[in-house]
Amino acid sequence: MPNRLDIEITSQSDESSYTWRSAGAREPKGTVPAKILPNDVSIGDVLRVEADFMIDGIEITSVLPTKSKKDSPEILEILGSGKDASGVTTSLIPKGKKRGRNNKRQQNHNSKPKQKRKAQNKKGSPDRKNRKPYRSPRGKRLKASKKYRNEYVASLPETHKPLARQLIGSTIPNLRKTIDKMALPQGFPEAILDYAEELNQQLKMAEWLDKAEAIEENVESIDLQDFRSVVASSGRWAKLPEAIAVKERLENKLNERIDLDHKEWLRSIQDALDDEKTVRALNLSSRSPKAGAQLPEIVTNQLIEQASRALNEQSSAYRWAIVLEAVAFSPVREKINPNGLPSTITDELKETIAKHGERVPQIANLFN
Repeated sequence: MPNRLDIEITSQSDESSYTWRSAGAREPKGTVPAKILPNDVSIGDVLRVEADFMIDGIEITSVLPTKSKKDSPEILEILGSGKDASGVTTSLIPKGKKRGRNNKRQQNHNSKPKQKRKAQNKKGSPDRKNRKPYRSPRGKRLKASKKYRNEYVASLPETHKPLARQLIGSTIPNLRKTIDKMALPQGFPEAILDYAEELNQQLKMAEWLDKAEAIEENVESIDLQDFRSVVASSGRWAKLPEAIAVKERLENKLNERIDLDHKEWLRSIQDALDDEKTVRALNLSSRSPKAGAQLPEIVTNQLIEQASRALNEQSSAYRWAIVLEAVAFSPVREKINPNGLPSTITDELKETIAKHGERVPQIANLFN
């Protein structure tokens, strides 16, 4: 899942790339291709982007659109029939009478369609618009303490602590806007911002240590994505000798964790195949914990065989759509050849084929 952050464009390396840094930081921290930036981008612009935190650095994947402020509220135009209608009338019920019985009948009447829809869904209703895509189970989410950060703030002089607290949960650009609104003597804003950048660096280093400690306490159960994110950011924030030692331990434990998760991933796929749970096996195969890892040949052949067999003329269009969606994201998608086409091709199946046709062209061509 991509992370979002604010970056500031610092310079243009060449016609195809720009350098950037985290908004408010002192030095550039990477490059970004010019093709994903807006056409009117200029040096100093602050952009909201999505990025992948890799072990060897941060990769900018896309630029998010800026939110434009509306000059005036939206006005809805009310269109009527043009006919005069009598006003709304009310009827007051005497104090002694109750409408509980009528309300109960009305509630029973309104609940019947819902119960019917639930029953249809349990039987496998073709309506799958609200069906959420498969997501592999996540580990324990990272919840870091604030021990190292609080210790650093406590070590500061009393006059510096308010500035440090201001930076917690905020950014240097926000601090710059606040200072611009203050009537300070000449030279003071620059001195405050320079010191704030040093404080911000130290705070981030302390926060990284808090996260790293939380990871070490839950190495086996922590979510792998959070684990990778903390290790990827270690190159930037692990500067002190204590932090460097923690970084080395985390890198080793991450490799061990990935190997264990990879073995468990293969076992889960094999269990699903043994139980003839083809869709689950296909979904699991598309989410390898180890980047670039290949499935064993025996598992690949079983996946191809079961998926091809599941796509046959006796399967309903609803079942076809479910299997086809799982096939489209599996690593064996190009090797799947259905045993037969469904006898009835529904609109939903046509939509699924149109949606994933480019990923499984050999199957899409069968319907043309």
